[in-house]
Amino acid sequence: MADPLIEARHLVRVFGGGRTWWGARKPELRAVDGVSLAVQPGTTLGIVGESGCGKSTLARMLVGLIAPTEGTIRLEGRPVSKLAGAEKRRFHQTVQLVFQDPIASLNPRKTVRQILEGPLEALTDLDRAGRRERVARLMDEVGLRPEFALRYPHEFSGGQAQRIGIARALAVEPRLIVLDEPVSALDVSVQAQVLGLLKELQALRGLTYLFISHDLAVVEALATDVMVMLRGRAVEQGPRRRVFEQPEHDYTRTLLAAVPIPGRRHNERL
Repeated sequence: MADPLIEARHLVRVFGGGRTWWGARKPELRAVDGVSLAVQPGTTLGIVGESGCGKSTLARMLVGLIAPTEGTIRLEGRPVSKLAGAEKRRFHQTVQLVFQDPIASLNPRKTVRQILEGPLEALTDLDRAGRRERVARLMDEVGLRPEFALRYPHEFSGGQAQRIGIARALAVEPRLIVLDEPVSALDVSVQAQVLGLLKELQALRGLTYLFISHDLAVVEALATDVMVMLRGRAVEQGPRRRVFEQPEHDYTRTLLAAVPIPGRRHNERL
């Protein structure tokens, strides 16, 4: 088996804590509590769990938006916390994030072209002509018409806006994309289109995904491996088929029983 593209060991993220100015202790929340994972190149790790279980906090640690309170993250064997300068820049080229709310994640004051050129200006050495050429290619790749380049985010539907978000993540040629509930705000028919696009892009580019969702049907359709989170902890991990067909943890069984997946008869096995 190949070495993991990204690996996390015993990640903890604590919010709050400490004391007020008058000496009272502030409440402490362990949003992520000792989570470990390893994602192989070209695969998709689906992370599932109810709202507030720590999925999004974990995602933000993995892409470098927030630092772990404890634990380590390694990208291709290198500790992320020790990266600086050019290496830090390469990390942000390698790992990109697609947000849950497609409209809110896009700057309303910028056109699509400006939005897509932003990461290219920050993280590549492309000149203006090179950036324009890549933007045109990205828009074609995600199914957006060329004339959309001069429009603003409010002029698009949710599905179109998420395609812009995906194009922005692809702009710097990443190897790993963390997708934080990327279809939860979309209608079911649009969800299917976006999931189909993600599959096509993965096959075309050899991408690795870390896909966060509370929707078990979506995870089963896309993931190769699954991690189930409960109150900040990973309570079950394994290949998708094993987790869905032979769940080992009571909470996983409860999730499967509560949200039956079309074509599967979970309740008969639970």
